Amino acid sequence: MIQSFAPGEVTPEQAMQIGEELCDRYLKGDYQYVIAVHHDKSHLHCHVIFNNTNLYNGLSFTTEHNQGRKSERAWAELREISDEICAEHGISVIEPIGKGVSHYENEMKKEGESWKDKLRNMLREIIPYSRSFEDFLKNCTDSGIEYVYTPQNKVKLKFKLSGDGQQRFTRADTLGDEFEPSAITETIETAQKKAAAEEAMEKFLAARRARQQAELALLNRTSAKPAEPTPTPTTTTKPTVAEPTAPKPIESKAPEKKEDPWKAIRGMGRADEIIADLESGGVMSFSELSGFFFNTPHDDDHTTELADLRKKFTAIDTLIEKMKHRDELEPVYKEYQGKSGWSQSRFKKKNAATIEDYEQTVKHIREHIKKYAVDGKPPTMLDLLEKSNKLKSKWNRLNVEHTAFLTKRETAKKYTRQVRQYINEQQMKREREKYRQKELTQQRKKDTLE
Repeated sequence: MIQSFAPGEVTPEQAMQIGEELCDRYLKGDYQYVIAVHHDKSHLHCHVIFNNTNLYNGLSFTTEHNQGRKSERAWAELREISDEICAEHGISVIEPIGKGVSHYENEMKKEGESWKDKLRNMLREIIPYSRSFEDFLKNCTDSGIEYVYTPQNKVKLKFKLSGDGQQRFTRADTLGDEFEPSAITETIETAQKKAAAEEAMEKFLAARRARQQAELALLNRTSAKPAEPTPTPTTTTKPTVAEPTAPKPIESKAPEKKEDPWKAIRGMGRADEIIADLESGGVMSFSELSGFFFNTPHDDDHTTELADLRKKFTAIDTLIEKMKHRDELEPVYKEYQGKSGWSQSRFKKKNAATIEDYEQTVKHIREHIKKYAVDGKPPTMLDLLEKSNKLKSKWNRLNVEHTAFLTKRETAKKYTRQVRQYINEQQMKREREKYRQKELTQQRKKDTLE
């Protein structure tokens, strides 16, 4: 291994001292090592070679410390230990700037031709227009993106641009978290829910417009003057004798005028403009508008119910995710249970995080699954998914009504103060007129008595 220092920061002696500290902490005194300080470059650096065999038990370094996940292997700690020692000596530490890329990709990126960037952009265009994850994969193929999807493996998804200079498949996680299968599925579901809500709202608005047009047409028909009936003369077989009978008069009734739903505020300034805006927001009468004056309970206000439904299906979804996570960890835990003695202890030491995670996950499931029992038996994941979908379906249905209600409330809120002020002024005006009439009546009585 090589440990390098910035130019001019250390002397050869200091470099040797830091190198020794690194080896002592990293190898813990169990392995022999040799350090050489080189100054053939503009910066000093240490070359370190160590014996792979433990001095005391004869086991190799690879066997003892370099097993399991990459993040758990001993060499993954090397940089961290080196940074700690350098910080203690007041020497600069290189801050990580993200995951590295190949030289070829870096050059392409400089020229604006990085295939990873091109792949990301294409995937970002495909995801929102896909109806499901399966549809997304089909759209990838149609767009010239090859993929390998193996949900049972640790690396579940890989991509490759067809015939575009990309030699090998690249893992989805190297492109970014948003391209993982779970993230793609979540993005698609969110887009589908949004589209469904918009479609439902559009249907609601279309139905409302149709209702308004029907009411307007009915109002026009009832306000039109009915045509006068044309009398039909009767004739007999002897026209020279019989006299034509006079037509019976037909009574015509005046059309019933439909009461103006906005009569109470027709006299207000900018009344037509305000009424048009209110109706476009779903408020169709003064009676409905007045319901928002004092926060009167509304049938379409589902705030509490929606919050309760969300809480319920979120809890179920969390439980489902825990069950999936348990299934992912179960093979490791079963392997752990299948061992015994020293072998089990060694296995637990290497997989402590996974084993603890499994046990905590199982504990969470046991604590929360009882309330969803079916006929006294623990529910399956399918049972929970069905229950969650029912709750979400109800939530979506109520949310359409609630969204329309919120639109009405916000529209009404814009004019509440102005309308209430006008109504109060009209009320005061009527009271003053009533009082004036009362005074006049009393005055007339007084004049009569005199």
